[in-house]
Amino acid sequence: MLRCTRENASTAISAWIADWFELVAQGRIAEACARLDEPNSYGQRWSPEQIVAAVEDTFDPESRFARRHPEGLGFTKPSAAYGNACAHIDELDGESGYWAEYNVPLNGEFSDLTAQFRFRWVRDRLLASLHDLDVL
Repeated sequence: MLRCTRENASTAISAWIADWFELVAQGRIAEACARLDEPNSYGQRWSPEQIVAAVEDTFDPESRFARRHPEGLGFTKPSAAYGNACAHIDELDGESGYWAEYNVPLNGEFSDLTAQFRFRWVRDRLLASLHDLDVL
């Protein structure tokens, strides 16, 4: 849950996502998942195992990314990742919340894998959900 105003929502969402990936990079994926307030629009609540599996499935051993990183895949703190997070935040129709995309930081750089989040207004709070992890 994210407390903010409509005026500072974009900044607050960007900070929330960066903090979320900081937890993931520290190996605290269960804690990061606990910060997701509701399931995505398909009814899925992401577990730590599902997040790791999605990354591993995206970058199988034959992928270009995996070949460049024979040491294996590892989450990186956004503050230490090379490149651009390409954070993109848009308001949902009807001002009901926001849609956010953020490149997943892996192995010291921002990858082609994008985390798609949704933030829905409930009074003065935004409820967060991880919609999907996908290469866009």
